[in-house]
Amino acid sequence: MRGFIIEGGIYFLLLFTPLAFGGVESWALGVIQGITGLVFIAWAWGSGGSAGRNSPHSPIDSGRDKRRLRLVWIAIALFVILVCLQLTPLPPAVIQEISPRTYDLYSNTLPGFAEGNSAGPQALTTWILEKLAPRIPFAADPKRESQVLHPPVEAATPAAGWTRWRTLSIYPFQTRQRLTLLLCLIALFASVTGHFVTRERMSRLLGVVVFSGLAVSLLGILQKFNWNGRLYWIREGDYVAPFGPFVDRNTYAAFAGTILPIAICLTFSALRQLSERRRDALPLLLFHGFASVTLAGGIFYSLSRGGMISTCLSLAIIAGLLVYYGRSRSELAALAGILVAAASFLLWIGPEKVIERVGTLSQGQSTPSLALRTEAWRHSIGLIADHLVVGTGFGTFAYSFMRYAPPGRSWWNIAHNEYIELICDTGLAGASVFLAGLAAWLLLIWRPGIFRGHRGRYEYSGIVAGVAALLLHSGVTSNLQIPANSLLLVVLGGALIGVVLRRESKNNSALPDEGSLPGHRRNRAS
Repeated sequence: MRGFIIEGGIYFLLLFTPLAFGGVESWALGVIQGITGLVFIAWAWGSGGSAGRNSPHSPIDSGRDKRRLRLVWIAIALFVILVCLQLTPLPPAVIQEISPRTYDLYSNTLPGFAEGNSAGPQALTTWILEKLAPRIPFAADPKRESQVLHPPVEAATPAAGWTRWRTLSIYPFQTRQRLTLLLCLIALFASVTGHFVTRERMSRLLGVVVFSGLAVSLLGILQKFNWNGRLYWIREGDYVAPFGPFVDRNTYAAFAGTILPIAICLTFSALRQLSERRRDALPLLLFHGFASVTLAGGIFYSLSRGGMISTCLSLAIIAGLLVYYGRSRSELAALAGILVAAASFLLWIGPEKVIERVGTLSQGQSTPSLALRTEAWRHSIGLIADHLVVGTGFGTFAYSFMRYAPPGRSWWNIAHNEYIELICDTGLAGASVFLAGLAAWLLLIWRPGIFRGHRGRYEYSGIVAGVAALLLHSGVTSNLQIPANSLLLVVLGGALIGVVLRRESKNNSALPDEGSLPGHRRNRAS
């Protein structure tokens, strides 16, 4: 029952989140939080019992692996502590010491803050009218705030009253919202890392991941064929460049580009099993091969330039790992066949817009969308410099950047670069913790040599290439703020740890691996 809850919940999230418009709406976030809570409770309940401590499938045998995994968790804990510090009310003197520009912001927007006074709502009304008097086109009586403020300040003031203590986050409500989602993702990461430690579980997980990408891609292609201005043909909205259930084609391309390498590598695995005359190899080959072609076609048909570039990177990583592992001739031929089939698919549905879009890549920085992005990144430097230590608050970029946005330009509510936005939100403290955690994770998973001669290399290569594609694409757009993409990254990041530690455990125990190709032949011969 416990395993059913864990796997069923995770599979549901992998299918539900992208189809629920990427999981960005409040009702979808509520579902994600509820299911994640059930999954984590089920996993933690079993892990805390004797069965969890004595499980024969425990993947961590070496002290080195335990230390590296512990470093990952320490980095995660430090980041959460940093965000909690941003949410802790502090006296003005402390805020001035830690973040002078945040102190200046409060001093210029809250009456009496700099003087250490606890001003009430009526004082706020008078203070606003006095500061804005030159810009108010009519004579306003401060006692009649309803002429200027809607609703009146008294109605909008929390019952808890007024306090001069403020948080380092300039918008603590948004920081709390983002922290809630982060805690859900951390719980999901723990559940995946601790549960998916056997080949059977990993095969089911990756199969669901590929099916999710296939379903979303098919929906996007069909929807673009018959686009009527509505998502799912019924949901009205002001959509500029949607694809499937995603309101932005870039976030779809990031999602599909993460899954494409997994589908391709599982196609290689099915080909290998077919050569060994495995009974279930042909259905797997057809499924993963069709998913690979559909995902590749969907990415290019979405016209996302970032998706195209990151896809090419992931394919290069796959090809490099195939050459590294040897016996790559058949796999490289299959990779070429998948690409030819995807190109044929694009020719069938109409390649004109795709060719035109690819041609714009030669413009480099003069591409209009990239020029706007680089301009936003350039203006973000000032934001980073003014809040260098702890940032403006996790998830507050949309509000903090308003003071730095170019005059006369539209309001940038995302940085179109996850890493720049992370520094803006959490400062050097958050960036340092993130880099430390990423380094510990890379030390834990970057061991391609342990898969040489074993079927697990296909799972490993696909996940590595997919995660690399998503991280690269996140450098030109804010993909990870879409729950469907961040959830996928967390699941695959945890699954990759399970794949590596399971293989390392088998190597250390010197036990035969049922997935080892030579060993499998010996078993068949016997």
